[in-house]
Amino acid sequence: MSIIDGMNAATTAMTAQAHRMNTVAGNIANLNTVASSPEQAHKARLVTFKTIYQGEAQTVVVRNIVESTAPNRPIFDPNNPLADAQGYIYASNVNREEQMADLISAQQSYEANAQVAKTLKNLAISTIKSIKSNQ
Repeated sequence: MSIIDGMNAATTAMTAQAHRMNTVAGNIANLNTVASSPEQAHKARLVTFKTIYQGEAQTVVVRNIVESTAPNRPIFDPNNPLADAQGYIYASNVNREEQMADLISAQQSYEANAQVAKTLKNLAISTIKSIKSNQ
């Protein structure tokens, strides 16, 4: 595997993890939103990845973003202007603990790939310096 393949793979994975972190941030931002029906209520979005090769290096890219199938939580609040005929509003199906765990995982993956890219950059610089000193 070449240094370039490794750097490309690391930066591609960083882009995928950044997308995952942005998606989680959007879910957390909508944690406390409510709607007048389960269909209108915010559904947590989940990023799925696909493994690819860049040259000889393996990495991930975003395959797609899917909506969670977890049910939205009904809340009895007949005085809310969004309440349905039975007096219910519907909260998002975002689970705070799951989102925080996903955010931590995405951040750690991002940082690991950043460290790989930094190490490969330093290796490339060392290689160039070594070649120059041998000339």
